[in-house]
Amino acid sequence: MGQVIVVIVVVLLAALVLVWARRKVAADGGGLLPAPSDPLAEGPGGPLEGLGVGAVVSHGGHDYVVRGEIRFNEDGSKWTEYHLDAGGDVKTWLSVDVSDGTDVAFWQGVEAPGDLAPDRGSVTHEGRTYKKIESGRAAYATVGTTGLPPSGQAWYADYTAEGGRLLGFERWSQDGSWEVSTGTAVAAHLLEIYPAGTAAGGAA
Repeated sequence: MGQVIVVIVVVLLAALVLVWARRKVAADGGGLLPAPSDPLAEGPGGPLEGLGVGAVVSHGGHDYVVRGEIRFNEDGSKWTEYHLDAGGDVKTWLSVDVSDGTDVAFWQGVEAPGDLAPDRGSVTHEGRTYKKIESGRAAYATVGTTGLPPSGQAWYADYTAEGGRLLGFERWSQDGSWEVSTGTAVAAHLLEIYPAGTAAGGAA
């Protein structure tokens, strides 16, 4: 009888130790390794966290203030144009397309011949030939200063050439004139973003 009691006590002690050990492992995170982090990310939102109206974008030794945003949506595919104050009269903006990753490009408006239009598979501008990669119509909504209504429809066409050069067409009504711009793709992690209210250099 005494041996039976001893066996029962040993079994109970073993069960208590097992329960304690399992609870300790759970409290310590299950013994799992921490999730890998993105070395390019600068915060929870990645390298472009804080980008919006009033923010400062620093790139290539230049600082640009975001004055407005145009947010596009084409059947669930979304991208945003951030209109920048570059300190001159040239229309400049940053486009960010996160539908298939993070595609970022700097754009500037150009004076183009009146017959330059996205009506062919390839077009030539200033001696460079561009090939069409996409075109369509998207709904848009604006924030800040853009020169456009709060919402509407936009027609667009995008072309690309060797060396990462881009050519874009936009118009804001079906019968409107095409606005032409040239662009250059840029890696998102090469941009420094200072949110609104934070001076370039990180000081509030």
